[in-house]
Amino acid sequence: MTAPARPPLIGRTDELRSLAELFEAARTGTPGVALVCGEAGVGKSRLVAELVARAERSGAVVLAGAAVDVGESPPLLPLTLAVRALAREPAGRTVVEPWRGELEALGLLPPSPGGPVQAVPHHLDTAGRVLLGLAADRPVLLVVEDVQWADRATRDLLSYLTAIMLDARLLVVVTHREGGGSPGLDELGLGGLRRHPRVRGIPLGPLDRAAIAELVAREPLPETDVDDPVELVWQRSRGNAFIAEETVRALRDRDPMAVSGTLRDLVLGRVRALPEDARTVVRALSVAEGAVSHEVAQLVTGLPPDRLLTAVRHVVEEGSVVLDGPGAEGGDDGYRLRHGLAVDVVSADLLPAERRDLHRRYAAALAELTAGGDRSAVAALLAHHWDRAGDDARALSAAADAASAAERVHGYADAYRHWRRVADLVAGRSVPPRPASEPVASVGLDRPVSLERAAEAAHLAGEHDAAVNVLQERIGLTDPADPRRATLVARLGDYLLAAGRGVEAEGAYREALRLGGEAHVALLAGHAEALQAAGRFADARDEATRALAAARQAGTPDEQARVLVTLGFSLAYLEDTQAGAAALAEGLRVAEASGSPAVLGSAYHRRAELLSGPLNALSEGIDLALAGAERLTELGLGRTHGVRLLALAANGQFRCGRWDEAVEVIDQAFRARPSGSEALDIRLSRGRMRVGRGDLSGAAEDLDAVAMLAHDTVGARYRVPMLTLRAGLEMFLGRPERAVGHTVAGLDVVGKGHDDVWLEAPLIWHGLRAHAETVRLDRPPPAHEVVDRLRESGAGLHDRARRAVPMVAGLVGVFAQMCDAEVTRADGDSDPELWGEVAAQWRRRDQPYNVAYGQLRRAEALLARRTRSRAAADALVEAHDIAADLRAVPFLEEVRDLGRRARIRLPDLPPEPERTGYHPEPAAVAEQVPDELEVARPARPRVPAARPPTRRDVLGSLTPRETEVLAEIAAGHTNREIAQRLFISEKTVGIHVTHLLAKLGVRSRVQAGAVYLRAAPSETHPGS
Repeated sequence: MTAPARPPLIGRTDELRSLAELFEAARTGTPGVALVCGEAGVGKSRLVAELVARAERSGAVVLAGAAVDVGESPPLLPLTLAVRALAREPAGRTVVEPWRGELEALGLLPPSPGGPVQAVPHHLDTAGRVLLGLAADRPVLLVVEDVQWADRATRDLLSYLTAIMLDARLLVVVTHREGGGSPGLDELGLGGLRRHPRVRGIPLGPLDRAAIAELVAREPLPETDVDDPVELVWQRSRGNAFIAEETVRALRDRDPMAVSGTLRDLVLGRVRALPEDARTVVRALSVAEGAVSHEVAQLVTGLPPDRLLTAVRHVVEEGSVVLDGPGAEGGDDGYRLRHGLAVDVVSADLLPAERRDLHRRYAAALAELTAGGDRSAVAALLAHHWDRAGDDARALSAAADAASAAERVHGYADAYRHWRRVADLVAGRSVPPRPASEPVASVGLDRPVSLERAAEAAHLAGEHDAAVNVLQERIGLTDPADPRRATLVARLGDYLLAAGRGVEAEGAYREALRLGGEAHVALLAGHAEALQAAGRFADARDEATRALAAARQAGTPDEQARVLVTLGFSLAYLEDTQAGAAALAEGLRVAEASGSPAVLGSAYHRRAELLSGPLNALSEGIDLALAGAERLTELGLGRTHGVRLLALAANGQFRCGRWDEAVEVIDQAFRARPSGSEALDIRLSRGRMRVGRGDLSGAAEDLDAVAMLAHDTVGARYRVPMLTLRAGLEMFLGRPERAVGHTVAGLDVVGKGHDDVWLEAPLIWHGLRAHAETVRLDRPPPAHEVVDRLRESGAGLHDRARRAVPMVAGLVGVFAQMCDAEVTRADGDSDPELWGEVAAQWRRRDQPYNVAYGQLRRAEALLARRTRSRAAADALVEAHDIAADLRAVPFLEEVRDLGRRARIRLPDLPPEPERTGYHPEPAAVAEQVPDELEVARPARPRVPAARPPTRRDVLGSLTPRETEVLAEIAAGHTNREIAQRLFISEKTVGIHVTHLLAKLGVRSRVQAGAVYLRAAPSETHPGS
């Protein structure tokens, strides 16, 4: 019966590599001992099982057994279990048969029927001789699990083997449970193993959060009430593999608590076995939040000091409780339960009255210990415990304090949660009459104000959709005639814009205009910002000009900074770079002085976007973006403005060829777990990087996510870059006709009244490039009206560039030149001089990837004209060197393909950089590419690889050039097309065809192509 497939090992790449290295060394005569240590359930057995499977596949002898916690176990029990398991298999019986007498004498095998068994006087010597004898014939892997329960003979054997193994082909793997009351290695008499040169310690710590996420994602989970399964599993297990897997299993079984019966019984059985005082400590800690100081534990449990110390020492040594830093209110080391699982199970086992009483005790203890001092550090805990104790009056006051304290340290996610609770409590849903000494008025809040502050905190925390929902709730409480309604609706527009919901945002601003008129500063500022985000820079400039005058008259620095940023960007883009840059710099200074982190984030963003984008001041823009990201992270906005700035930095690094740096910056941004428009920004950055590097399935995943996240907006800001990248992706997939479709869709999005020509220029170029590719690949051309629209758009770039400021005009002008050059390419007369100028222009602007593209097309055009072969070779080598340095895989393949067809010798590729971390095997990577994204092979067939002399066949008599011509014939190309593709004359092609027909003994081109398809290796077949 076939054993069920074992799921892939997760999160143990380094440890498994260490074990594999030791095993490989043992196979070649360098024996060793691996000591795998870790707490119960951390995954020691699973790791060793992976090594055992590898060893078995390699043909090694595997002896794997585990000690058992049964008190006085028989001698050499793990080895006995291992030997008998091996002897049950036919191949294993062959291995052990020569040693049957010794094994029976040791008691490792049952005695043969009727045969005498002589007990051996020196069991260590005999067992060692057997194991080393086995290792003389083939590699041996000996595994002893749970050595903390092993008998004395087994422990002595391990020490003895370590001393005598010499050059045996033997690896011994020992697992040892640490903590939880298990004896240490010194207690077991194995302390010397740690110091022996043959022994390598492999400590196994908890899995990290990424590994837990991978574990949860291994199989789809059913719909449950759990908002974030990864967070639940992480908090409950703290990286313990067993607890994590059991929690995931419970989620799959739809357990309402996500706790399997196995785990629940295990935890409760362990707690009920504790002494009474120890149980009191564990139950008290189960309702705590974080570490609890000894002083708080004293007040909550009510135990006398000596009994508390005895109880705490017991549960720490037993492993239920760990020391984990100071308690929230200070004091000495804090106590907490080892795993979140124990928290959930033990607290659920309490009676409701017990649970409320413990929360009340915690709140009272914290209040007593912080009386007369600053309670900001414990405000959140006080709010939580008073809330769970059912004292809503005290919970309200503490929640307001906690919200304010969180805002002071830029903890906006916590502030949102607390303000939301304040709003619910103030609403009177469950608040009893407040004591006279604590009037509600003392808090200074009502429900509308609490909702406003909750919405703003959610917005700053990056929870933009939550901010929208809370503010809509707040607006619902406002009288239609209330003059503040316009301000609130304008702020709703801000939140919608941050959430990437541009259409709804514009509607909100229009509603605010209708309610508030043009004199309202915040309304004008928000509307100007929305117009700019929509690419309507002229309208944004005019609105910002009016808003700036109103802001200065009102003396509101926040709005002044916000308007200056919008005005400066529009001015710098449209008419006066210096004036715009000055306005942006002033906006940044005012934002710093105003103390508004959100406005400061917008100032950094707009200035960095201008520099690293249309003004092409790449280094300055990248540096500003990175500095701004660091500054905004310090202010608690790393998840929002910080991510947006990192995306800008990565885009600039992509343009100037610093691709490895861009990858690191993108990874940094994703670690912040962005949402809303920030998620769109960084997804686009990573999609661009993935297209360039050749991770085409990953790029498609990012672009699909952008399309899904941007469903609420039809604006160009996200959809045009997404469609531009989709076009580039389709071209590398060999589907230029689809690329044309994406470009046309992008032009429809832009429509009229859009001033962001810098955004449109790459889109238009991609469309004309895709048209030229359909010609190169002999694909059906786009409809005439589509081609006309693309060419008109390309020609119009020249006029639009001339109307922009010089720096923007210069950059857009290069794209206009590229469009002109693509037109000549599509018309069959690609202009090498024009392509050379394109490359030179990009070189002056420090954008190497585009330089390489221009040089590739220049070489292609020169070769097509069969002139200046040296210049073509130089251009192609430069394109190759740039692409190889960037590791731009799909583009590099196109360069090398042209070199092959033109017979230009290109430099050898540099070795791949050493990879770190986990990387799937090539086969695994291939499986991840969905069918609809299968990478198309080049339409041009490759030259068949050289074959061994033993493979003489019908193609063996052909010259390399004749083989190339035959491959083109098999692809269905005419003599003229073959001449163009191989850069030779049509007459020369005709001569080659005549020779081919004669050598192959066929009469027609069709027959010749059939011969090639039958004889050539499958990977060289056209279209394969």
